[in-house]
Amino acid sequence: MKNQSIRNWSVVGGLIRKDSDILLVANRRRGNLHIGKRGGIDWTPPGGVIDQGESAVEALTREVHEETGLKVLTWSELVYGVSVNFVEHNMFLQVEVFEAIEWTGSLVVDDPDGIVEDAKFFSEKACGARLENSPVWVREPVLAYLKEGIPSEKKFSYIVASDKAGNLIVEGK
Repeated sequence: MKNQSIRNWSVVGGLIRKDSDILLVANRRRGNLHIGKRGGIDWTPPGGVIDQGESAVEALTREVHEETGLKVLTWSELVYGVSVNFVEHNMFLQVEVFEAIEWTGSLVVDDPDGIVEDAKFFSEKACGARLENSPVWVREPVLAYLKEGIPSEKKFSYIVASDKAGNLIVEGK
């Protein structure tokens, strides 16, 4: 058996509130493991990949500005982390999520990566509906945050495999 290296992804996400509403962005997926189908849309908090040499907060500030036009001046400490082990794909996703304490600007979607197509603030109820088709490793932690139900260890962990038809099977730990 060949020794395959594991691809590690470090990603950040930002929880941004306006009154009691929360910001979500619509992402156009290109057939990756997030939703398993090419061209679908899923809603998530804004964020993205941490580039080499960037801190998590630097990457998050850059990604939020690129995707939404908002400038975050102050971030909280880590709100929660998410780890996702895609066992069959030799991929491990590590997500750090922070909350915007102070931000300025107006929503302008002009994502240089061409992934984010829309950004809106949603009520908690509407947010739950938007997240319905998002990956469980996005949906569960965001809904826990909205209900003030983040675990004391501030971690969510998932293992992802595929069934014979290629559908993703996700198990939380």
